[in-house]
Amino acid sequence: MKVSKSDLETSLHLLETDFGLDTKYLGLVQKEELTYQKVFSLVKKVVDDLLASDFQRLLHLLYRIDVSESRLKKTLAQSQDDPSIIITELIIERELQKVATRKKYS
Repeated sequence: MKVSKSDLETSLHLLETDFGLDTKYLGLVQKEELTYQKVFSLVKKVVDDLLASDFQRLLHLLYRIDVSESRLKKTLAQSQDDPSIIITELIIERELQKVATRKKYS
């Protein structure tokens, strides 16, 4: 997926806000070159942590981010991938959609 560094960074800041993360949690200040794969790894870490420790909070956050519940269920049912990978992809996709919408209407 080809996404600008600026859009990736903005989407991570949205994620920090949406998830209520300490700004140091993702370490954005230290990330000099953001790529989709690096963003994926950072978000997956958050998802893995929540899957292991607070599944209800993860569900609440998916709702807050506005990840489609029906799409999530359908994708999980059709895929053999690790659920954290699927959830991470859907979160990033949704955050990037928000960034695009904000750019379009600003």
